[in-house]
Amino acid sequence: MISRSPFRELFPSADRGLHLDHAGVSPISTPVVDAIGGFLQEALVVSAQSYPYWELRAEEVRAACARLAGAESRQVAFVKNTSEALSFVASGLDWRAGDVVVTVDEEFPSNIYPWWDLQRIGVETRMLPARAVVEDLGAVDAALDRRARVLAVSAVAYGTGDLRPWADLAELCRKRDVLLIVDAIQALGAVEMNLGAEGLDCVAADGHKWMCAPEGAGFMAVSDRLLDRLRPVELGWKSVVESGNHYPYHFRVRSDAAKLEAGSLNLMALYGLGAAVELALEASVAQIERRIADLTDAYVDGLRERGCRLLGARASGGAGRRSGIVTFEPKSAPERLRQELWARGVVCKVRLGGLRLAPHHYQDESDVTAFFERLDDAERILS
Repeated sequence: MISRSPFRELFPSADRGLHLDHAGVSPISTPVVDAIGGFLQEALVVSAQSYPYWELRAEEVRAACARLAGAESRQVAFVKNTSEALSFVASGLDWRAGDVVVTVDEEFPSNIYPWWDLQRIGVETRMLPARAVVEDLGAVDAALDRRARVLAVSAVAYGTGDLRPWADLAELCRKRDVLLIVDAIQALGAVEMNLGAEGLDCVAADGHKWMCAPEGAGFMAVSDRLLDRLRPVELGWKSVVESGNHYPYHFRVRSDAAKLEAGSLNLMALYGLGAAVELALEASVAQIERRIADLTDAYVDGLRERGCRLLGARASGGAGRRSGIVTFEPKSAPERLRQELWARGVVCKVRLGGLRLAPHHYQDESDVTAFFERLDDAERILS
């Protein structure tokens, strides 16, 4: 039995419908609303005292994001979204013709297109089968030859929910001096990650999925070895040391990750991101991961009872860590079933020919029961 979460009341959407699309866009919490509202109230009258406190709050948020990712504050840069972060890496490294980026098929386009764009300067993107990074590390190792500079993967496959063994991949990369760049948008806030302890070079995520923050506010955390190699592709007054001294000019670029923040930050969005990240830290990501595991196990059991085929690693039923995503093939046409479920207050998505469910920690057993009641009803209508 999955008991009621003490955080449920902070998510009013929980009792107004059944949101199973935290892998897409998540509802925000009341602390996020309060934080943004508080900022807006202060911004109605900008006083001489306001801005320093806003900047101080931004640094508090940076520290919270660092704790979430297992990094140091100086290793964190704020970004609009995951695409921007990955583009900063792809465009900011010193490439040579003949270099190779290794990635996998069935990645979200944000982790493909920045690397494909490097073809214009002679960089090859080498695509592995999606299952290789879960089942065949030997194939990954073989792909990391002397020309490979970057391995770019998602922490969690957005379609099937397969959780990639990023610590093992990091070990392979370190042996060959290859950078491991991780699209972590389907992990941060739902699965424990540690940039430093696990040897990752970059984790990047927008906040609007598992962190339950507003869309368009995210961060990237980068290792020191990547920081040393990464050139800012945008430059402005905030890119340099002593950014408050505007004249005479002094072009001394910062050495920390904030060198990637060329100009003024979206402080309103950062207030929301900060409240969301602090709530995740209060709830404990380790506890969140365990609770999500209990929820997804309950969904998997119900789907198997109904004879539904699961996609990805869950199909094998093996033990081990799992993400918050469950994707299955329903009896009816997936898109038609999705529409019927949405009409019944269930928010979910179609991915890779299946229906994707993504519950979160503030939900409980009552939501699982409600889903299967509505699923059975919708399937009866469509049969």
